[in-house]
Amino acid sequence: MDVDSIALGRDFRSVLQETTASCDLMLVLIGRNWVDARDEGGRVRLENPADYVRLEIEAGLKRDIAVTPVLVQGAHMPAPEDLPAEIRNLAYRNGFELSHNRWESDFQEMVRRLDLDGGTPDHQVRPAGSQRLTPAPAEPQSVSGASAISKTEPQRRLLRRGLPLTRRQTIGIAALAVFGAGAGIAAPAIRRLLSRPSLRTVTFEFPSVDEKGMRKPSETSTAKVFTEPLGSSDGLDMVSIPAGGFTMGSPAGEPERRSNEGPQHYVTLASFFIGAAPVTQAQWTAVVMAHPAGIDRDLDPKPSFFRNIDLPVESITWNEAEEFCLRLAAITGRRYRLPSEAEWEYVCRAGTVTPFNVGPTITTDLANYCGTGGAVCGDSDGKSIASDVYNDVKYGSGAYDQGPTGIFRTTTTPPRTFPPNRFGIYDMHGNVWEYCLDKVADSYADAPGDGTAYLSGPRDAQRILRGGSWSHNPAICRSAYRDSIDPGFSGWQGRIGLRVACTL
Repeated sequence: MDVDSIALGRDFRSVLQETTASCDLMLVLIGRNWVDARDEGGRVRLENPADYVRLEIEAGLKRDIAVTPVLVQGAHMPAPEDLPAEIRNLAYRNGFELSHNRWESDFQEMVRRLDLDGGTPDHQVRPAGSQRLTPAPAEPQSVSGASAISKTEPQRRLLRRGLPLTRRQTIGIAALAVFGAGAGIAAPAIRRLLSRPSLRTVTFEFPSVDEKGMRKPSETSTAKVFTEPLGSSDGLDMVSIPAGGFTMGSPAGEPERRSNEGPQHYVTLASFFIGAAPVTQAQWTAVVMAHPAGIDRDLDPKPSFFRNIDLPVESITWNEAEEFCLRLAAITGRRYRLPSEAEWEYVCRAGTVTPFNVGPTITTDLANYCGTGGAVCGDSDGKSIASDVYNDVKYGSGAYDQGPTGIFRTTTTPPRTFPPNRFGIYDMHGNVWEYCLDKVADSYADAPGDGTAYLSGPRDAQRILRGGSWSHNPAICRSAYRDSIDPGFSGWQGRIGLRVACTL
């Protein structure tokens, strides 16, 4: 359970006893090196008789309920001699392995084997710690949480597929080896897999301009949003994107068009969620610190050139962006990933067919790009990279088409500095480049028509970048503009970040 939810002054041992007494099933989450995991004081947790996770497991074993070891991160079952006498019987309990690569299917199989996938739904998923007198938060943030299925509130279903809880049970989830071993990821992951996020409706105004860049009256729209908690940092706002279709790519007559933006083709997409803004440095650090063990590679918790927790994370490679998504998925139990290129452009356009989602041109009042002229502005590694040429194309004015020139800010800006588009999404033009899942292709000749990523080619093929950056000409920040980069290269300093997507 979530120890932070225990009322001040109460004996946590008795609270743990009371909570586990109401459970008919306990899932014990075991990660790699969990036997040697230590608490903040440097003591081995399993050797501490007062450790609350050990107390939870001990109570479940004494009651002889179904205490089920759940192995995550490639962990193995502990040997009996590695466990204290009080919980040694855990080594003889039949367990289940949750593979990161098969998380969803493995979880469903575990639900089936626990006999939770049939019958009449009569229970609700909620944190065990919320059984207190004062109102509890909707989602406790301890990585060592335990969750329970309450016996009091009806008509809730397990998982997004509607798998109902079948027996009159409560389920406790205890996370072992949270500190240092990274196993604590599974507690919130399972907790979130047992319930859909709570969506709220947000209302916002979005701008548009005419061909000269003059602002038109703002319009109002709404979006469905949920916030993914990320510990002490601000949560990650995820916006629901409706299913639909659009024409991807740019028409032949669009100013500054490049050949790789065609042929135009119609794409149909299922609904999904995408980050309302680029990932910030605070959010990046929160995820890396919550899951310090690498899945495919190590991550620097503070990789950015422009250091400010409220600025977008940047100076990262595609490989590192993918690793971030893997860790975020492991922490939350949701299928976080980079967006496909089609998803990115669908979200960027938000129903528009003009070069920018604000209209036929753009201004530096509406986005962060180089509005003073040239293809690229600014420095990298202490040297000027200013140039009139980018990707073999020469750019002159800092204006796009008939629009005005503007300013050059010389840095990234905090997400949401500028107004959102019609979907409620911020910073799709400029600020930082954003990675997509897709591998590079010279054209859309073989592009999928269902919104999925184009993944033909070797694993180390270049990956797609979209959106432009604070140091690029506005033409490079258009909705249709495509660039690419080697997956292990982070580009010029301070210019490449990421935005995450997920499907519930």
